[in-house]
Amino acid sequence: MSKKLLEVNNLSVSFNTYAGEVQALRGVSFSVDRGETLAIVGESGSGKSVTVQTIMKLIPMPPGEIKGGEIFFDGEDLVKVSDKRMMELRGGRIGMIFQDPMTSLNPTIKVGKQIMEGILIHKKVSKAEAKAQAIEMLRKVGIPKPEERFNQYPHEFSGGMRQRAVIAIALSCEPDLLICDEPTTALDTTTEAQILRLMQTLAVEAGIGIIFISHNLRVIAQLCDRVMVMYAG
Repeated sequence: MSKKLLEVNNLSVSFNTYAGEVQALRGVSFSVDRGETLAIVGESGSGKSVTVQTIMKLIPMPPGEIKGGEIFFDGEDLVKVSDKRMMELRGGRIGMIFQDPMTSLNPTIKVGKQIMEGILIHKKVSKAEAKAQAIEMLRKVGIPKPEERFNQYPHEFSGGMRQRAVIAIALSCEPDLLICDEPTTALDTTTEAQILRLMQTLAVEAGIGIIFISHNLRVIAQLCDRVMVMYAG
């Protein structure tokens, strides 16, 4: 089993706009090992989010277009895999935590159901087992009274608890790679520290690779093994 969990080689992504071609990424290369946390830093618009959304294949094509390069995840080139295969990997072996927990959660569905959804799709277990795993996941991310919280809606959670719920969804299928796109931006300092401690613990315990995008160099110094700086794609 290769130690390199993710290898991105010479990745170039463009967007075709009315004003012509916009080169969002130009020859980006990096790798992430198992159990390693890689930080990606850079000013707004440098291509950080486009990089990770391309890995997850969440960029609409068109207007986006992968102009060149390879994305090897555990030896499999994600640029070439089918949509069906990508759906199996996304949420299963690759988890993602988005920036704003309010837009990541469906306001009309109970939080527990949202965690169960991924477990039922990727783990092929019974509903009772999926519910038990979802409650255990809420407990793991430090949400008090998880049995009660399981049946609540996102608006009944505080900002920090919503972000914990989003982390629970991302981790519920025990991914090998976790992508975090500024996961603590909306949180106060105390909650942020708790969330970061939680992620550190989970990374060490589960041996997962983490890509961590942030503008906060204090957080990065505390959490990450290596730093990649992006500038103008």
